Amino acid sequence: LKSARGQASSQLIDSSVHRYLPVKMADKLEVGMKLQAMYSDGEFYPATVVTVSESQKRAKKPVKVHFVGYTDADDAWLGLDGLKSKRLPKAAGKAKAKAKAKAKPEMDYSGLEKGMRVQAEAEGKYWAAEVVTVSTAKNKSKAPVKVHFIGYTNASDEWVGADRLRSKAIKPKTAGEGRTGPPSMPPAARRLLLVKPKIEAPLDPGFRPLVLGKRSYLEAAKECTEKVEWALVRADGCARYSLPVFDEKSKDYRASAYLACILIQEMIWQRSASELKLFGPAKICKQIKAAYSAGGAYEFEAKSMPNVCGTPDKPFVVTIVESASDLPAAKDTP
Repeated sequence: LKSARGQASSQLIDSSVHRYLPVKMADKLEVGMKLQAMYSDGEFYPATVVTVSESQKRAKKPVKVHFVGYTDADDAWLGLDGLKSKRLPKAAGKAKAKAKAKAKPEMDYSGLEKGMRVQAEAEGKYWAAEVVTVSTAKNKSKAPVKVHFIGYTNASDEWVGADRLRSKAIKPKTAGEGRTGPPSMPPAARRLLLVKPKIEAPLDPGFRPLVLGKRSYLEAAKECTEKVEWALVRADGCARYSLPVFDEKSKDYRASAYLACILIQEMIWQRSASELKLFGPAKICKQIKAAYSAGGAYEFEAKSMPNVCGTPDKPFVVTIVESASDLPAAKDTP
């Protein structure tokens, strides 16, 4: 009985400690304080405290942080197990070790770009590196990223996976889901297209209007000499558009490919289409074609259009033409 009573007492004490520990730990944090915070890839990055909530609804994740060098859209609510600071007890790190013991999710590398700076592991330490290329080949699935270590020769270049990389551009894929919508936004696209409006939407503070992003992009691309043109053909008309694009060697190239796909998607649902014809630089045309084909990011649009157009037996077709003159003229029917 004494033993049982002692155990019960111990359990009550432990329960009390765990119940009030987060509140006491959160009290040690101040708005604006610098610390390390866990991002969605499971790694810790420099951040600052935005606010500390005392609400019961926020009991599990009472601290809102802003990641240094990133937009407010990346701000996150975290529990104390996702924070590192000298003001917090070391016990807060136990949850991370427990989380790492679980099976790691499949990672999405689409946010990485050639020349992007990352941290790569070698001999147990992380070093400054930059991305050389990202492979989609099956034999590179475990280590799809080739990196170059800054200050070393090309002979030291190495293929690595997410377990040896640190970058906010690498994010976990949603378990059990295929790609049914746009791919994750590349950093170049985030920088050019996510423009905060002067008047913030009260019900959606993170809303970034496409029209502002498009205006920002066109201003940045005004010196570009190349453009991609497309025609969305339907039974009673044709929608046309052209978009200036960055050279494929430019750090902003992926913003061009991303925006072109978004604008095509918008036009398709505005006017419908049975066929998409493309003309422009070969690389971006091939990317758009792949995106609007089976297995692509916009497969849903490609599969839906035959039904929308009333021709379910006629598949949606994407073709790349050799000349802009091969694109049909614009035609709108009232």
